[in-house]
Amino acid sequence: MLYCCLLFVSQLSAQPYGYKYVKELLIQESQIPDGASLSDFPVLVQLNDPQLRSVANGGHIENSSGYDILFYLNGCATKLDHQLEYYDPVAGSVTAWVRIPALSTSTNTGLYMYYGNATVLSSTSVQTVWDNNYAGIWHLSEDPGGTAPQMMDGTINGRHGTSNGSMSIANSVTGKIGRALSFDEINDYIHIPDFLYGQELTVSFWFNQPEVNGNSYQYLFSHGPWSTQNSLNVYLGEDNITIPSETGNRQMLKTNFRDNNDANNFDTLDAGNTLVDGNWHYYCIRIQDFGGATIYIDGNPVVSYSIWGANSFDPVTDIFIGGREDLHTQRFFGGLMDEVRISSSWRSSNWIRTEYNNQQAPGSFITAGPELNAAAFCGLLPLRLTDFTAYRNDTYVQLDWKMVDQTGPVQFDIQRSDDAANWETIGSRVDITRYRDSFPQSRSLYYRIQYKQQGKSYFSEIRKISDRNNSPTVRFYPNPSTGGRINAVVLDAVLPLSSKLFNNTGQFIGNLKMERQSDSQLSLELPSWLPGGIYLIQLNYKNKNEYHRLVLQ
Repeated sequence: MLYCCLLFVSQLSAQPYGYKYVKELLIQESQIPDGASLSDFPVLVQLNDPQLRSVANGGHIENSSGYDILFYLNGCATKLDHQLEYYDPVAGSVTAWVRIPALSTSTNTGLYMYYGNATVLSSTSVQTVWDNNYAGIWHLSEDPGGTAPQMMDGTINGRHGTSNGSMSIANSVTGKIGRALSFDEINDYIHIPDFLYGQELTVSFWFNQPEVNGNSYQYLFSHGPWSTQNSLNVYLGEDNITIPSETGNRQMLKTNFRDNNDANNFDTLDAGNTLVDGNWHYYCIRIQDFGGATIYIDGNPVVSYSIWGANSFDPVTDIFIGGREDLHTQRFFGGLMDEVRISSSWRSSNWIRTEYNNQQAPGSFITAGPELNAAAFCGLLPLRLTDFTAYRNDTYVQLDWKMVDQTGPVQFDIQRSDDAANWETIGSRVDITRYRDSFPQSRSLYYRIQYKQQGKSYFSEIRKISDRNNSPTVRFYPNPSTGGRINAVVLDAVLPLSSKLFNNTGQFIGNLKMERQSDSQLSLELPSWLPGGIYLIQLNYKNKNEYHRLVLQ
């Protein structure tokens, strides 16, 4: 059945340049709760296949780090962002996260994994797998005994964690998803610098705890001193608690949350005492900006509290995974943890349940078809569209792109969508690689380019534009720039706290020196060595990050 589908799609598309092999991966809609499509959902792809070994080990992946792995939607028409968490060239094991622009809850979604390209020598992973609501992603798959910071943040925010205690490569073990960390209950913990959440919050992680011997508590997550304003602590009661008022907390998974309005709240949400069993469990807490907190265990809501939430949440301490914020010697965790996530928004129940289904049984969530020859699957791509960017101005959305290997006239049809599933053509161009859409109002939109030559048709990657409520608060000039100092007009007289520079693929370049010239103007100094190209300037405010496109000539 899968083989037939591949042959049918091959008549419509063209293979990514230079790739030899392709597999169809089918996301099973039965694994996704009914409801609206999930926008920009990061799907876990976890495969173990001899064909995915490196060439040196008898497989077909050319790069020993798995760099020559790509994912496409619609056969080979739309390239998808992905982040490769783990690749074993000997076993042929692949653990990757792939951003699906619109994950359907009613029909199967097909994506296509390409591999086998000897010309790919650098990583194709990108941080844009994670939407702007993700404040931090820690896969916990790195060597905790390596150079600090060891635990890398998968998002563009760069909030990396540092391992502490006696952690070494021996603490990196087989996890729920790729590799995980083992904590010794003595002094092991991960330290992450403090950052602001806002009013909404979702925190999740996997944990595996075979026993809780002792007479105290073990902390899995701690941000802020326990039971003070602006704090979130998640912990397990041990077996031998002897204080009469605490004996009911043996093996109990407890959560205590207080925002800046909870001066006298010592309440906890108890998620049950059946989770200390040596199996992996998925924990998630969701705080809503209009009030209410819910604890989910293994994808299901188990307890909620309407009093929590609805006020800003800004802890004064750093984040601690595997220990309490004060590093109390009897509060360290002794078990396994994997895939810690923090979102500065509350995720829907469908989102949380889909995350659990995907990560609990990735082999049931996604089925893989047979390996096919990519050249037979679809013909070689005679030209390529690259450097496709989109950004919103006050009254329009600006689209720019470039062409590679163009040998004749090319027609470009500009397409727009509300959901990345249903598209309308809003304009056409011939050999003009720029388009300005003056129609959009305040809603979020998706854009792609369909480009045609000699009777063949191809699609660009998809670009998402957020709603106008997240539009820039400053305007840079000159833009395009020739380098050096650039100026900006501050529209709302709110000065950003800091500024960072990224290239067009999301790689961090460095912090920018920022000076305020007046109540409505500031300036930034660009590195003198920057080559020409497209860059992103990140401005950090108290409650959000903003990204601004800069063209350097």
